[in-house]
Amino acid sequence: MENDRDIHGNVGFMPQYFERAMKIAANKKEGLVFLHSHPIPGWQAMSKDDVIAESRISPAVMGATGLPLVGMTVGTDGAWSARYWLKDKEQKRKYDRYWCATVRVIGKKLSITFNDALMPPAFDSAKQLRTISAWGKATQEDISRLRIGIVGLGSVGSIVAEILARTGISHFTLIDFDAVEDKNLDRLTNIFSSDIGRAKVKAVSDGIKRSATSPKIFIDECEYSICEKQGYEKALNCDILFSCVDRPWPRQVLNFIAYAHLIPVIDGGILVRTNASNTKIIGADWKAQTVGYDRACLECTGQYKSENASLEKSGMLDDPDYIKGMNKTQFQDAHENVFVFSSHLASMEVLQLLSLYIGPSGVADVGQQMYHFVIGKQDTTVKHCHENCFFQTIIGKGDKASVTVYGDHPVAAEARKKRMPNTEKVQNGWKVAIVRFFERLFWRKK
Repeated sequence: MENDRDIHGNVGFMPQYFERAMKIAANKKEGLVFLHSHPIPGWQAMSKDDVIAESRISPAVMGATGLPLVGMTVGTDGAWSARYWLKDKEQKRKYDRYWCATVRVIGKKLSITFNDALMPPAFDSAKQLRTISAWGKATQEDISRLRIGIVGLGSVGSIVAEILARTGISHFTLIDFDAVEDKNLDRLTNIFSSDIGRAKVKAVSDGIKRSATSPKIFIDECEYSICEKQGYEKALNCDILFSCVDRPWPRQVLNFIAYAHLIPVIDGGILVRTNASNTKIIGADWKAQTVGYDRACLECTGQYKSENASLEKSGMLDDPDYIKGMNKTQFQDAHENVFVFSSHLASMEVLQLLSLYIGPSGVADVGQQMYHFVIGKQDTTVKHCHENCFFQTIIGKGDKASVTVYGDHPVAAEARKKRMPNTEKVQNGWKVAIVRFFERLFWRKK
């Protein structure tokens, strides 16, 4: 509006503009972002005037909205920098600046600006020579800084981890509550007989460290389900999530994160059809898609049904008496992820990541891809959400979406409990050994 700003070599805003902005934010129960531009490229520092302006308005913003002021600056190349202001614990009315490590810009293509001071690139040119030749050093620097979450470390998830480790990813969050079993050895990558009984997150973490080409590896191991608060919160620290799960409730949680928290989710699934005696394969299909802002969600594309997610959350899908006679392929792992099928799907999912982040030749959204094993053909379709899709109404609302999608997950808790006796046995064994050592030492001295 007229008289909202003062141009004097620099640009300043007038009190009425600031007051109007605070009123709008408070009425919507949202925060306030202070945006401006600088005439240079890259991550932007702050001028003296920038610091004065943001520090002065921080107390008023917190008072009016209950949320910290966020300051953002854009450069000439579209790179964004960001910081937020929190009240100093010791000095009244003093607010301190905290720099963000990254700024994500969402759309068909995901763009991320990195704060070099907080997230420097980590790559090894010698080990990644061929990889760098495909898309250049600058892109590889940014790929190395992506914070990737892998939810579900079964056949597909473990292979995705292997591919990303060799591609140069440095930051991993691994989320899975289960342990390695005998039956996993024909399907999991970098998992061996010696890993049986160990948490999958620990076994896959060791595999990443063996295969990694990045000189610095950061792995956050989470032995919880994405459906539990601990796993859910870990997922929110990621830039991109891989959905390598096959049950409805985890998919529902990931679908929620993709829209409410604007974290793209790359999902995939395999369906194998055999004859009645399970002796011949009739068909096998697997598909991969990326969901999130400006894309169709997992529920609207038929990847899960909300009623089945509710049943799983209530525990009914794990009740043998309840599920007897139901079509189990709708909600249970059919144990069909043979290694060769899983390896192809894992590759498709990582290719979805590269399209999303690199956008080769300007193409970032390749749609839903489905591969038909029997005829050797791949279909690509672009789908859209239904008109009344709930997830389109919570875009960017985050914790303000007023929906809690996680909860108690007895199956996950039981899986962790089964591993506890082994852990306690090892710990007790060490205690006994230490006591005996000191006993022998004592008697020798005596």
